[in-house]
Amino acid sequence: MDVEKTIEFILEQQAHAAATQAKLAEDLARLEESFARLEESFARREKLADRTDRRLDRAIRLAVREARNERQRRQELDARLTAAQARHDERLDKLAENVNAFIESMRRGGNGSQ
Repeated sequence: MDVEKTIEFILEQQAHAAATQAKLAEDLARLEESFARLEESFARREKLADRTDRRLDRAIRLAVREARNERQRRQELDARLTAAQARHDERLDKLAENVNAFIESMRRGGNGSQ
């Protein structure tokens, strides 16, 4: 009977080992599926990050271009304003000369029509 008990024990151990191995195989399969999902998720996130980087690069390029254009527009406007101010100052100087001449002619007894 000792042999029968030993055989029975061995068979139980083999059954237990087979069950454990089957459980480990199931766990491994679940881990592999989880790993595959994680890899897919990382790949999607990597694509998203790349797309975001490209968008940021484009936005920065456009912002720099717009800042340069705006600086040029401001410089052109400043130049036009400076020119307009110079014309205004010239006209004002001529007006002041005319007014002074008129006042001087009035002082000399003229009627202002010379």
